[in-house]
Amino acid sequence: MIQAAVYAGVPAGNTAFTHAQKILREVGEQIGYAVAPQAPAASVHPGVGREGRTASSPALHYTVREPRNGKAPRHTVVLSHALGTDLMMWDGLANQLAADCRVIAYDHRGHGSSEKADGLYSMADLADDAARLLRELDSGPVVWVGLSMGGMVGQELALRHPGLVRALVLANTTSAYPDAAREAWQQRIATVRAEGIEVIADAVMGRYFHEGFRSAQAATVARYRQRLVTTDAVGYVGCCHAVGTVDTAARLGSIRVPTLVIAGELDQGTPVAMAQALVDGISGARLAVIAGASHVSAVEQPALFAELVCGFIDGI
Repeated sequence: MIQAAVYAGVPAGNTAFTHAQKILREVGEQIGYAVAPQAPAASVHPGVGREGRTASSPALHYTVREPRNGKAPRHTVVLSHALGTDLMMWDGLANQLAADCRVIAYDHRGHGSSEKADGLYSMADLADDAARLLRELDSGPVVWVGLSMGGMVGQELALRHPGLVRALVLANTTSAYPDAAREAWQQRIATVRAEGIEVIADAVMGRYFHEGFRSAQAATVARYRQRLVTTDAVGYVGCCHAVGTVDTAARLGSIRVPTLVIAGELDQGTPVAMAQALVDGISGARLAVIAGASHVSAVEQPALFAELVCGFIDGI
């Protein structure tokens, strides 16, 4: 691979190393060789572009990939991650989209390498974070791709700052939770405050990934578990409150941009019925259901997820 990098260039070499690391981790699980999960900061970012932090507070860590074709970007795409993960969950899709788009990925407050803020957050706080990031980057209207919490932020951003949103992809997300689920989010907050994130980690992985994926892709699940338990507890609790109290249902009709809603067939946290409610509320929205996917569908079924996103962007 080093020799290939000499002839093919560093980006190609980085991509090869990334694929090799993934294969070694997965093969290691199968042959009984334990490969420790990497720390998030030590993971390879193939073609990551440039990294930065917002000047405004709390400071948000972000990456920007410019189009590899050297032309003006066809679109600017923002990738917004799920609760308890970080921008690295998007590396594969980001590099694919960067063939001809400008691609921005960022860490929500209290996640990854972004700063936390004390207290409980609202979805409006997270949407305003996104707005100031986009304004600092002078992005213009963007195609917003958000999964779970990222999809909730996308809805609120389109409502609070409509001039910043060109189109929406809302994956594995909801506009509101029923009362029982809201209470469950408050219980999770109380548990993390009292006992830390580790105590909920296995249950969260069970919600994020279905049993078959957890068995077949144990190393991938281990990496996401490691990312979860190393998330700042204050930031995690703050975002839990924003997620648990999300409520855009009565305002969805004010979203006036092309919208694709993606659901996972096996998703228990935001089931297909919640995705259908989004489609019913947003004029012109359409629904795609990924078979064999649970909550983090972009990781469980990356090729199908990318196909849906790219097809939608092609049609804008």
